[in-house]
Amino acid sequence: MQNTKYLKNSLRKFQSPLIGHFFSMSAVQALNVLMPLFTFPYLIRAMGLDTFGVFNYLLAVSGFLVVLVDYGLTLTGTRDVATQKNDAAALSKLFSIKWSTQILLLLPAFLVLVVLYTLLPDRNIHFTIWLLVFLQVPANMLLPTWFLQGVQAFRTLAWLSFFNKAIYVVLVFSFINSADQLWLLLLFYVGCQFLAAVTGFLFVLYRYQLRFQLPGWGPVKQSLKQGWPVFISSLSVAIYTNSAMLILGFFAGDRSMGVFAAVEKVLLVFRLGLSTLFSVIYPKVSQLTTQGFGAISTFLRKIMTVLLLGLLLSIALLYLTAPQLVYLLTGKNDAAVLQLLYLLLPLPLFIGLNMPSYQMLLAAHQQQWYSRVMLVAAFMGVVLNSLLAAAWQEMGTGVSLLVAELVIALGLMWGTEKRYPELQIWKSKKST
Repeated sequence: MQNTKYLKNSLRKFQSPLIGHFFSMSAVQALNVLMPLFTFPYLIRAMGLDTFGVFNYLLAVSGFLVVLVDYGLTLTGTRDVATQKNDAAALSKLFSIKWSTQILLLLPAFLVLVVLYTLLPDRNIHFTIWLLVFLQVPANMLLPTWFLQGVQAFRTLAWLSFFNKAIYVVLVFSFINSADQLWLLLLFYVGCQFLAAVTGFLFVLYRYQLRFQLPGWGPVKQSLKQGWPVFISSLSVAIYTNSAMLILGFFAGDRSMGVFAAVEKVLLVFRLGLSTLFSVIYPKVSQLTTQGFGAISTFLRKIMTVLLLGLLLSIALLYLTAPQLVYLLTGKNDAAVLQLLYLLLPLPLFIGLNMPSYQMLLAAHQQQWYSRVMLVAAFMGVVLNSLLAAAWQEMGTGVSLLVAELVIALGLMWGTEKRYPELQIWKSKKST
């Protein structure tokens, strides 16, 4: 009875702000979901499935570069800000170190761009287009997502996202109407991100009275060392997700990439929804470390009970309505899109299953295990994709993604339930 009463009292303390944060971040991710759902059916009709595939092919390239410059600092920065958010001097120091580290990483990111441009198949894309794609990297660097999440300023993130996405949607529907406007589409996409990023950057400087001071090499080196395990895991995720499109491009044409991109946009609803939940609860998980891993386990179990039920019901609904959804989004009964969508239906469940173990490992500073699991999954995903895409095009790529996500879910669960038994989530225990 005492434990039950304590839990109820604890829930009352954070339930209201947690729900508020969730709805604020849900607004952010809803915009991230609605933007492609509004625009990609129009883009497929206006530019064709082939050009739509090339557009997403280029975004896959920029995805690698964004991960390189982010260097895991979004996660480690969120954690650090959440634990120091009442210390203005510490926040200014942290902000200066993290931002300086990312500036330092811009040069290697550009060199990677040049290498990819040289090695990837020529699709009649001028290097100027690649430079335009690269601008997404500093835009992502300027947007202080990690800082705003750490101080739990989720409403600010929601407004910045609305500001970005609303302008982009208006520009797309107003000016994009043919396949030869790929450069203009990319300009709108990156330009709107830059506008939101600069606005957010100036906002946190003013609102939180941050003072940027150029740090010495020592703090930057420490930041690089701290972010390395998370960077490796994030890079691994980028390898098996972003490389999926690039590898597919080696073995199949633009249409196959367009089919794969269209299905990805549908499943993006689930991926971003789970990302929303992760972003909202991670600062709370970090704070609960002061109460012991048992408190974190109890919290995560309650979240996952509702989440898994919601995922299963959503997947069932998507299965029943898939043909109508494909027709609504692509304008025709495209058998290839429908077949791939059916194949990838289990993907959201696999992604959802890895979330609690991921959060627990990060909170316990056991990123090394996560990094190992992600590296194994990335390696398996790349090898499988290279083998299967050559034979089955987008279906082969879909199978490789399913296998990689399943390996991640099982590997992370093994880490918290077996390798580090003090971090067990699914077995009820007292706080330690």
